[in-house]
Parts: sequence; structure tokens; C-alpha cells
Amino acid sequence: MEGVQRPEDRPDIIVRVFNMKLKELLEDIYSESKIRTKDGIDKFVSAELPDPCTDLRLFQLVTKCMLHGPCGTININSPCMRDGQCCKSFPKQFKDDTEENVNGYPIYRRRATEPVQVGKYSIDNRWVVPYNPWLLKTFNAHINVEVCASVKSVKYLYKYVYKGHDAASVKIQKEGALDHDEILSFVEGRYVSAPEAMWRLNEFNLSHKSHTVVRLAVHLPQQQPIVYQDG
Repeated sequence: MEGVQRPEDRPDIIVRVFNMKLKELLEDIYSESKIRTKDGIDKFVSAELPDPCTDLRLFQLVTKCMLHGPCGTININSPCMRDGQCCKSFPKQFKDDTEENVNGYPIYRRRATEPVQVGKYSIDNRWVVPYNPWLLKTFNAHINVEVCASVKSVKYLYKYVYKGHDAASVKIQKEGALDHDEILSFVEGRYVSAPEAMWRLNEFNLSHKSHTVVRLAVHLPQQQPIVYQDG
């Protein structure tokens, strides 16, 4: 960037950096291993504040990127508040040990340790968003990591893959027009941001499929289907 330019002024750089980080993330997390036990969950996902004396950098990143709110009675004006309750169910409950597969998600370990002062709030493990320490250190950004063990995960992913582009309905009406065609006055318009436009101009992949599933006809010997033509 040049002079007083800010990141939002250079969508071409933003999409290139994002694409490189995306490829690196996919390469790092791709593995054939599966998380099956509580120890495996605790190994890859943490929902606790790290000890600043042991790992100061991780502590700084968690307090910077991975804290929710606070909300509730501490801050009733938080954007997550709905009818007096947090829509993300924070603060969470303290938990001495991880509990597996509760409605598809584990309940992560959140031990009752001494709170720390973050800004003007006193924060403990109840406010930590689940994260992976290695990913957090690598990308220095908010990355919520969850262990999903429900078939509903497929439905969740399917919705986001095929939901289509952002769009808006625009109504165009002339003032004083007596003969108003309501159908023709609606235009279905797509909203394309500058980064999305640059992504397409650079011809980066919009989707990816690792395998193609082909359904083959299986039959017993001498029992294959036969189709007769008319006449």
C-alpha cells in the first residue's frame, strides 16, 4: 500500500492475502484422523485463558481475539443481547472436565480460575470462545474452532455452500405516475462488494469438490436391464 492507504482501499491485495491464508489453512487442517475422545478434544480445542507466565503471546492473542462480549448484566447494550439474554449463550458454565457430544457439540472444559482484567472488565474462562492455539498463533485472527459430531453439520454446510449470492430487491417508481406497473418496477439486484469482484477478476475458485460420486447400476449375472424399442 502507498501513502495513507488503508486495507479497505486495496481489495486486490486483500483477496490475494485471504486466498493464500485459505490455502494454508486447508493444508494445515486436512487430515484423516478423527477426534473421538475427550483427550482428543482437549488436545485440539481450548476454551480457557492460557497462563500468561507460560505463554504470554497466546494469552495476548486470546484476550485480543477470542473473548465474547462481555454481555448480560455486565453489558446489557451488547449487540448479542436478545430479550435480555445472550443469543450465543454466554457466559458459559464452569466445567472441570470436557463432556462429549451434547446435542452434537461437546461441553468444553472451563475451569474456575482467577479472573483477569481485560480493559475495564474482569474476565474468566466463561467468556472464552473455543479456539485452537496453533491456528490462533499462525493467523493472528478470530478463528472459532468447534468439534461438530452431529449429522446436522452436513445440513449447516449445505446451506452455506448453496445459498447463492447476496441480493436485494430494488423498487423503482416514478413520482406522479398514474399507470404504475408494479411487476416491472421491481428489479432483483445482486450486491457485489469490491473484494468479491476482485476475487472473480483473479479467477480464484468459488467452490471446490474433492470427489465426484457416480451411481453405477449393479445387477446379478444375466439379469441386466433390457429396453425394447417400439415396433
